[in-house]
Amino acid sequence: TSISKDKEVIDKAAKIAKIEPRLIVSSLVVEQLCLYYSQRELYKKFFEPPKILANANKLSLGVMSIKEETAMTIESRLKDESLPFYLGKEFESLLDYAPGVNIPTERYNRLTANDHFSNYLYGALYLKQFIIQWQKEGFDLTGRPEILATLFNVGFNQSKPNSDPQVGGANITLNKDGYSFGRLAFEFYYSGEMSDLFPYNKSED
Repeated sequence: TSISKDKEVIDKAAKIAKIEPRLIVSSLVVEQLCLYYSQRELYKKFFEPPKILANANKLSLGVMSIKEETAMTIESRLKDESLPFYLGKEFESLLDYAPGVNIPTERYNRLTANDHFSNYLYGALYLKQFIIQWQKEGFDLTGRPEILATLFNVGFNQSKPNSDPQVGGANITLNKDGYSFGRLAFEFYYSGEMSDLFPYNKSED
């Protein structure tokens, strides 16, 4: 499949962010389902025959549908030690830009690059920032793919660590059945699909 072809860059992004690759893939799969079912005729016409991953629209970029505003926030929160999302010194410079570049243009190029690596890296760091935020409040989300995917979908502003997080996110209708973004990620994570390529609970520390 198109996702299996990206295994090397997904694993690379996961290793850098120190998270489980399957967590990245769980959100990726649901983002692709959202694109497929919201743009189904377009998908069938342009993307289904070659079996390639679809890129999101101009508001959400790349295969993981990273919004430009979200990318900017991910970047800034790598630097700010005062925030609960701060990952540590080793992560601070991961998304730095070369001196003199046009940052908005370079950011766009990163998120839409054909190799998808930077898109996965932003997604991996985004998930890691949620993991750390909740960990600092005493809650471990590393074994909760449904909650991480929900947060990935709803964003930083709705991430409020608590002892009883709820599964949610965008509503998606598949074959007349309704699912939330987080529920579909959960279903994929534990489905066994691609577990030979992206096994469960593989430590990347």
